[in-house]
Amino acid sequence: MLLSSLFEFALDVPNQRSLHTVPVPRTGGWAVIVGAVSALAASPASFAPLVVTAFLLLVVVSALDDIRNLSVCIRLVVHIGVVSLLLAALPRSLSWWWYPLLLVGGVWVINLYNFMDGMDGFAGSMAFFGLTILGLVSAWRGHIELAGICAVLVVCVLVFLRFNWPPARIFLGDVGSTTLGFTVFSVGLFGWQQGAFGVVLPLIIFAPFWSDATATLLRRMLQGKRWWEGHREHWYQRGALRFGVRRTLLSEIIVMTLASTLGLALVAAGLA
Repeated sequence: MLLSSLFEFALDVPNQRSLHTVPVPRTGGWAVIVGAVSALAASPASFAPLVVTAFLLLVVVSALDDIRNLSVCIRLVVHIGVVSLLLAALPRSLSWWWYPLLLVGGVWVINLYNFMDGMDGFAGSMAFFGLTILGLVSAWRGHIELAGICAVLVVCVLVFLRFNWPPARIFLGDVGSTTLGFTVFSVGLFGWQQGAFGVVLPLIIFAPFWSDATATLLRRMLQGKRWWEGHREHWYQRGALRFGVRRTLLSEIIVMTLASTLGLALVAAGLA
């Protein structure tokens, strides 16, 4: 029984949602997790302990979900708790109406990264572009600590991409995808709070991810489908099924490049 659970945890066996056809190890996310926790733990900022605690809690529940398939309610409660810890660690207070918006946004980012991690090289490429741009802008505006955290994360993502590039030899797994989503949200939130960049910049850079996930979710809800279940209706999944993974990934990278360029242009103009 134990060996069977470990086998299921370590390998991503193809199902009705998958684009791959053979079992692939899904332990690549642990490298990203180690990098994220190490970067935050080494930070002298006062918010680090709370944020690291939130990360570890998310890792534990995601690992259990990989092994035991936890219910949606349990995962949702933990995700809300994790994002609440992050909001409690903010360096300054916000207007009250920001908190429910950020709580919903944080939980959504954690889950959308899980939803969008379904094509070789896709989630890693989005993380690379997003964290690179946020890191460069942070460094340019003198926020060296945040830029350093982004640099560590980018290196971890590049190492993962080396083995996740199509045809992938390793996947993030739910542990890696949810934690990477939380990492992205944390960097964007604290960068905005510290004045490294405006709230608009992360939204623009990561638009290739959240626009696909959000539009697909709303469409499935309006059609009365079981929106919380796995499927192959995201734009990137349809593209991969029709044109192949490599061509679809290339088109997505072009979109990411355009979104990043737009973000940098707004920063240069003082609008982000």
